Amino acid sequence: MQSDRSPTDRTRKSASVAVEEIWKRIGSTQVLSGVSLDIQAGEFVTLLGPSGSGKTSTLMAVAGFVAPDKGRIVVGGRDVTDVPPGRERDMGIVFQNFALFPHMNVAKNVAYPLSVRGVPRRETAARVTKVLELVQLTGLEHRRPAQLSGGQQQRVALARALVFEPSVLLMDEPLGSLDVRLKQELQWEIRRLQRSIGATIVYVTHDQNEALLLSDRVALLRDGRVEQYGPPQELYRTPRTVFTARFLGESNLIVGRYEARPLPGVRVPETGLFVHANGVAGTNAIEGDVYAALLRPEALSIAAPGVGRAAADPSTQDGTNAVEGIVQEAVFVGQATRYLVSASSLAQPLIVQQAARAGAEQLSPGSPARVSWDASDVHLIPAGARDDRAAA
Repeated sequence: MQSDRSPTDRTRKSASVAVEEIWKRIGSTQVLSGVSLDIQAGEFVTLLGPSGSGKTSTLMAVAGFVAPDKGRIVVGGRDVTDVPPGRERDMGIVFQNFALFPHMNVAKNVAYPLSVRGVPRRETAARVTKVLELVQLTGLEHRRPAQLSGGQQQRVALARALVFEPSVLLMDEPLGSLDVRLKQELQWEIRRLQRSIGATIVYVTHDQNEALLLSDRVALLRDGRVEQYGPPQELYRTPRTVFTARFLGESNLIVGRYEARPLPGVRVPETGLFVHANGVAGTNAIEGDVYAALLRPEALSIAAPGVGRAAADPSTQDGTNAVEGIVQEAVFVGQATRYLVSASSLAQPLIVQQAARAGAEQLSPGSPARVSWDASDVHLIPAGARDDRAAA
């Protein structure tokens, strides 16, 4: 294994993956309902979703451990739907439980995929040395798994999956059993490795932050279907459904009816509050349709009434919205202060996240506050489909 290949060599070694309308029923449960994904060679794609959404079943179908009832799996242009798991699929797999052989040392664990493929000893030794260097385990070749930390064991599992240079690497919640600090370290390490070797990676997690950090694209699954598929920034900033908005990060959702004039936005029928959305609802928005206005906590500003940007008049056309309320909670969380602000014009309190800066004013619970935001930071989501309106 060589970590210094040219980009052309890396792309040639990796393979595209096409999941085409995969359906799967297990007993009385429909676990997959027409899942389709196009994954480019060398791309890092994460399957994200809550328990039971179908993400692991999709990964196991790609690996060959789950046979679809309908649909196809195509890898590098070759239909592998009926190809059994193993060397014929040319895929490396990393599981959450590491699955290392306890009686073998690190070098032998890593060399195992090469030994079953009949790779000569000299070449095997060279590849093992290279891949251990790549995952920063040089010098630990003779230790057994029980003598390693959890993070080191996970690196061994990763090295074993990489050593035979698979065209696709599948990872099923590989960091799920690690503590927070170690998980964060290995997230950066996995991303570094992926960029170094150019591997196609399909990664399963229920951790939204992990998905945002690692991925070129994220497939959010819900009830066996793909809810949204795209770059992390797209899912976070412009989600298509309330489910996506709620699953990725904290969100404030204000439900109202769309009005195009005199300013585009939504009006809350119960209170008359108008949220100017700067026309981001798009040209297909129909007057009177129900939308949820998405406001991310970090896009909001908070100050005492009459102070700073928050004092802007929300009725003007300068793109600013504002509401006044009372601080219910103010919690310092290290990099930011997290506020919960109730307002008579809103059914639910607003979550506000203000960056912790030296000298920044911090409001106390019970204090009056004015929360403001720019219309350009508002994203409107249709809230009439499925259970989205109720969720909002």
